[in-house]
Amino acid sequence: MHSLSFLAEISLGDASSFGEEAAALGDLTKAGVSVSPAFVLPAAAYGEFLAQKEVKSILNLCDSKKLEEFHRLLMGIPLPTRLTKEIEGFYRSLSGPRDTLVSVRSVRAKKQVSDAPSLLSTIKRFWVDHMLSICDRGGNFFKEPLPIIVQQVADSDFSGNLHTSSPEVGSTDFCAVEVNHPSGKERFIFEKGTADVTKRIVSGVVEAPTAREEVADLVSWSQKIEQILGGSYTVSWKNYRGEFVFEEIKTVFLPRLRTTALEVWFDVDGVPDSAEGVWGFVVRDAATAKDTAKKFPSHKVLLLLEGTDFEQIDEFREARHKEGLKNLHLTLPPVRTVDGLREIKRHLSGERIQRGPHLKFFFRAFYPSNVILLKQFLEVGVDGVIFDEAALAQGLLGAETKVEPDDSLGWAISEASKIAKSEGVELLYLGDRARSWVLFELVRRGVKGIIVPQKHQKEFGKALQEAEGERLSPGV
Repeated sequence: MHSLSFLAEISLGDASSFGEEAAALGDLTKAGVSVSPAFVLPAAAYGEFLAQKEVKSILNLCDSKKLEEFHRLLMGIPLPTRLTKEIEGFYRSLSGPRDTLVSVRSVRAKKQVSDAPSLLSTIKRFWVDHMLSICDRGGNFFKEPLPIIVQQVADSDFSGNLHTSSPEVGSTDFCAVEVNHPSGKERFIFEKGTADVTKRIVSGVVEAPTAREEVADLVSWSQKIEQILGGSYTVSWKNYRGEFVFEEIKTVFLPRLRTTALEVWFDVDGVPDSAEGVWGFVVRDAATAKDTAKKFPSHKVLLLLEGTDFEQIDEFREARHKEGLKNLHLTLPPVRTVDGLREIKRHLSGERIQRGPHLKFFFRAFYPSNVILLKQFLEVGVDGVIFDEAALAQGLLGAETKVEPDDSLGWAISEASKIAKSEGVELLYLGDRARSWVLFELVRRGVKGIIVPQKHQKEFGKALQEAEGERLSPGV
C-alpha cells in the first residue's frame, strides 16, 4: 500500500487530499513547467499516524491547560513502520544514494533538512504541533488533516518570486518579477504583451543590479502558469546556469482600484451577471455562494450564515476543501454573547471549518450588545465586522418591527468604526436603504465598505456620490 505521491501523480482535483499548493504544482509539472522534484504526504498519511493505538490514547488526554505534557507524549510516539519506510524510499528517489537538501513544508510551517532521520523527525513535529493547536482550540483531530510537501532544494545563481499578475497595477496585463539580493530586493513590473519593463523598484541595498534580459523569460512563464491553473499566483523561482526552476506557489487576489471612498459590495439572491465596479458579494445561500465564487474568482464572496444550518455548512466546506474556492469566506451567525461566538467557532472547527490565512471569518454586529462589547467579541478572533443596519436600528430603539434609524445608529457607527480601526479589522456596513446622512457618516468615519442590495444599486450609487461630494466640500 502506498499513500505518498510524486507531484506528477496529482492534480487540482486532488487538493482535498494533498493540499492546494501540491495539487497546483502537480498540474504545472504535468504541463511541462520546470518544478523542483517533490513528493507529498497526503491526509491519509496523517490519518495513519493518528490511527496508532498509542496516539489515540494520548488524544483522549487532550487538555488545553496541559499542552506541554500533551506535546511531550506525542513526540515520544514514532511514525508507523510502514509509513517510515515509504518516506525513506521516496526521499531516496529524490536524493539518490547520497543525502540531499529538501524543503519540508505545510500550510503551517517550513523547514529545510538534509538527511532521512531529520526528515522523519520534522514530519512528526509538524503533525504534533498541528495536533497541539487543535487541542488548544477544541477542534477535531480526525477532521483536520495536515498534508506535507517534501521538495528538493534547487541549486541557484540567483532567485526571487514571480507574481503572475502585478499587485501594484492590479491588472492581469502586467506581471511582477522580484529578485532577491543579500541586503535588498529588486522588483520589475513587466507588460505581458511586450515584455517591456514599465517600472523598476529597489528596496534595501542592491549592489549589482539585474539586467532585464536575465529575468525577461519569466514573463512568458507567468502567462503559461495562469493558462494552466487559472487565476493569479505568486511562485518562487531559482535560476541556475540560465535555466529557471519553480518551487513554492500560492494563490493571490489582485486589489482593485477604488472609484469611491467606500468599497461597494452587492447583496445578491442569485449568481450575478457581472462584477463590474464591485469589490465583492454577500450571499445567503451556500450553493449560490459557491457558484458566485467560481464565476468571479478574483472577487471575495461572503456566505451570510443565519444559524448553524448543517446543509449550508456542508456545502460551504465542500466548496472550500474539495473545489478549492479560496475567495469564499464566512459571516458567522448572529450571537448575543461573547461565549456564544466562541461556541459557534468551536462548532465550525469540529466541522473542519477553521479561520486561517486563506479563510476569513466576519462577525455580524446584529444586536446592540454586539456594538457595546465589540472589543471583547473581536478578541475571540475574527477578520472583519458586518454592521447590520436594519437589525441594529430596530434593536437600539427596542422595536419589534422595522424602524427608521435615528441618532442612536450614528453612535453605533462611530463606536464600531473606532474599535474596528484600533483592532485592525475590516468594517463593512450592511445597508438597508440609501440614506444620505448614514452614507456621509460612513465616509467620514473611514468605514471600509458598504454592502447594498443589488436591486438598489443606482439609488445607493447616487446617494454615495452626494455624500462624498459633501465631505469634500469646503468647510466640512
